[in-house]
Amino acid sequence: MTAIAIRPLVEVQPLPSIDTTQLFRHTNELWSPIDKFIANTNAINVILAGATANRVPSPELCSIVLLGYLSAVETYFRTLLSRLAHIDELTMEALGQKQLLFSVAMKRPRESLAEALYEDSFASVKELKARLGEIGMTKLPPEIDAALGTYESICHVRHCCVHRFGYLGNKNANDLGMSKHHHLIGGLFSASTEDLDNIADALQVFVKTCNNHIFKFVTDRTVAAQIDSRQEFEWGWNWTWKFKTDKKRFKPYYDLFALVVGRPSSVAIKDAYMQFRDSNAAKVAAMTGRRDASGRAARREAERDD
Repeated sequence: MTAIAIRPLVEVQPLPSIDTTQLFRHTNELWSPIDKFIANTNAINVILAGATANRVPSPELCSIVLLGYLSAVETYFRTLLSRLAHIDELTMEALGQKQLLFSVAMKRPRESLAEALYEDSFASVKELKARLGEIGMTKLPPEIDAALGTYESICHVRHCCVHRFGYLGNKNANDLGMSKHHHLIGGLFSASTEDLDNIADALQVFVKTCNNHIFKFVTDRTVAAQIDSRQEFEWGWNWTWKFKTDKKRFKPYYDLFALVVGRPSSVAIKDAYMQFRDSNAAKVAAMTGRRDASGRAARREAERDD
């Protein structure tokens, strides 16, 4: 008896072979995280402008653009924090208890191990606060707090794009505010070009604000830690408050946080150092006073011995 050939409901072609080793290429980019963030955002803007010339963006394009913008934000934080672990002793100490998979530790070069600490998503305020808390930034400044609400809303819209192809679900409607969004459940993310521009601008303001405050936090705490007698961390160096001497120590921080390629660019390294020194003038005075007192005590001790 001849078997009856049953035609499938949906025609299926042979599964193509995908070699993932051919899907990536090495890059030699040495930009700061903030410079790379601006460059990534600008690249998405170019795509958006080219695809929307003389027409409104399609819902699919809206989703792709939003995903790109937030991917740029996540890459910024992931790169910044992993590089910070290599230049800042207090960050290294704070992250000392974090664990890595054995396979990751064995395969990755030592200089890139810190990157493996940040494989999780940054696309929520909860996750972002947790990552900043890990480096000791547990209390956020008002400027960052004020922007977190907008960032969280954009993250919820992203969730719709990632998991629901742009359609608003019950959970995200509730997170965004059910009273204002209940009638939009099931609706498709369909932003105007102006809306997407506003989202891009809001994320740039948010990232730049975070960049400035994280820079101030990590540099200021080196001063506080060096003059705090209760600090258990043993420093192998101290700020001298002379630019030529301190430049070697200050430059890694400056290079990590400065906007060089983007415009307007950051102030020159010497100007940034002077601002850092002047903003810590009271701490510097306390440090100098203690050093002078210690020197006088040592001289008196020496005189008594004589």
